[in-house]
Amino acid sequence: MVYIGSWKFWVIVALALGTLACAGRAERRERREQAREERRELAEQRRAERQEALERKRAERAQAQQQATEAPRQAEPAPAPTRQTAAASFAPVAVPVAAAAVAEDASSSKVIFMRVSKQASGTDAMLFDVTDAGGPKFIGTVGAATKLSYPLSAGLYTFMVVGETAEFMQANIAGGKTYYALVIPKAGAKRYAIEPVRNNEIGGKEFASWDRGTRPASGGSQAYNAADAAEKRSRHWPEWVKKSAGERAELTINTEDGR
Repeated sequence: MVYIGSWKFWVIVALALGTLACAGRAERRERREQAREERRELAEQRRAERQEALERKRAERAQAQQQATEAPRQAEPAPAPTRQTAAASFAPVAVPVAAAAVAEDASSSKVIFMRVSKQASGTDAMLFDVTDAGGPKFIGTVGAATKLSYPLSAGLYTFMVVGETAEFMQANIAGGKTYYALVIPKAGAKRYAIEPVRNNEIGGKEFASWDRGTRPASGGSQAYNAADAAEKRSRHWPEWVKKSAGERAELTINTEDGR
């Protein structure tokens, strides 16, 4: 039996209080981590909602333009049908990088693609460089909460993200800078949007949580379906071409967006 006046009793009491204090700190730390995760998920959800709203507006504008031009076109004689290959139908807006004047070190730039959401799916987000009219150049796959770094020379580029569909983003790259883009899942993480991260977002608390919450993904060593990527580029590229200059500007990385 241990008496209250015994030193053993007070040692036991001290150990018990220390254990309770450690448990309390661990619980508070867990709650803080959970709150940060909830804020990060909420920010990702809001960005996805903004993207969906933007897509709806674009679809409405495109439908209105089509209806406005449909009546005059019906009066025109139908042209003779011509067969067009996928390669012929794709004409990238981005000029070949070799044509750009590069003042700085051509190998010192990179774009980091970040998929912040932890929502997993059976359809991965596959990234391609489609600057040239040849076959899409596979960059890699970004899964949930991962990021992928793509080194490149200075110039004007066009990137494509492929899920069940394909969407595009352009980038004006300057030498010696690092740029960022968000890969955003939508429609149950089976389709993806790709958006620039602006310079004024880099360094903020939200960006810091994105960077801290994503781990590096592997590059272009995975298997992929080249024919499927080429077909989706050919099928969805006209959607990019139909966008207004303002809409394309929203989906273009500017030279000053790097750091």
